[in-house]
Amino acid sequence: MHRIIFTLLMVFFAATQAGAEQHLYLAAGGELAVHRIDPQSGRLTPVQSLDLPGAAGFARSPDGKFLYVMTAVNRQPAMTTLRFLAAGKLEIIHQAPVNLSAGYLDVDAGGDFIAGSHYGPGKVTIWKLEEGVYRGKTVQELSLEPKSHSSIFSPNNRWLLVPATGPNKVFINRFDPGTGKIVPSDPPFARGPQIQGHAQQPRHLTFHPNGETVYTTNEREAPGVGVWKWNAKRGLLQPVQDIVTQPGDFSGIITTADLHLTPDVKYLYVSNRDITHRKAPTGRDSIVGFRVDAKDGRLKLIAHTACERHPRSFTIDETGRFVYVAGQVDSRLGVYRIDQRTGVLSKVTRYDVGSRPSWVETYDSKR
Repeated sequence: MHRIIFTLLMVFFAATQAGAEQHLYLAAGGELAVHRIDPQSGRLTPVQSLDLPGAAGFARSPDGKFLYVMTAVNRQPAMTTLRFLAAGKLEIIHQAPVNLSAGYLDVDAGGDFIAGSHYGPGKVTIWKLEEGVYRGKTVQELSLEPKSHSSIFSPNNRWLLVPATGPNKVFINRFDPGTGKIVPSDPPFARGPQIQGHAQQPRHLTFHPNGETVYTTNEREAPGVGVWKWNAKRGLLQPVQDIVTQPGDFSGIITTADLHLTPDVKYLYVSNRDITHRKAPTGRDSIVGFRVDAKDGRLKLIAHTACERHPRSFTIDETGRFVYVAGQVDSRLGVYRIDQRTGVLSKVTRYDVGSRPSWVETYDSKR
């Protein structure tokens, strides 16, 4: 069944790839900026800028009507709900406080709940959405372990996975899409690679559309990317491959952060961050490309592409042609073209943006 769904998704992608207008959304300098993407060059044209203090991670509702952004109101953590308007513009429709701020957000497939993890205390929270709007209702707050980094709903909407960079685990929780409640599975977590010199400490996570493979950025000791086998019926996760992304000729400190598959699932990209000297104007930061095996989802390294400083967040546009990299330290946004035959990235241009860009996404405004 998963492979049939995957095939249909690829057909849908091929049919819509050249269609709808694309927009980029960037949180930086206390603002949320909207840019139109030129479909041929990937270059950006400003469309809108909203004053949104503390704007950080965000996620879109499954129906494409709403955007949820972690923000601050009177210096207290809050979630802002925005409505998509014509030409990719946004309208703020509600702001409500949250108990703890979250770096990553994810919305369940039904569009009824939103999840976020809290790194320091090691918790995950489920918040209720009312007709697509967050109005302040917390469904549950579950304690896991410190350094629980992100929270991602499974494609079948029955599980919530939470990678944790301190414990070197991915916590697995059963999710009830009717109530929004989560309970730890049995076993409650999968361990990352244990062998010295292998990529460990999972941070962020994404699912392959086949429903049988999961990818994680493995943040350190050593940094890299992990491939896992996923059993959606039993909620079991097993590591099957990891690749270290520390450059062989570099003795400094590298961590990984974000990762994305291209819509056609031919390539996967991971952000490498040089944190040897965090505020240094230059470093060995890169976007690392991998070819995805069509049969088993395993990865093969393509190349490192030098990029902006500290790429905490990057995104691939919904046509799978361009990569946009937010340099958290140098306050710049890089644009790269994906070679459709090889997966190699080439730089298109670079923009100065608001200070410390924290999150970037691209969305199809006509979906």
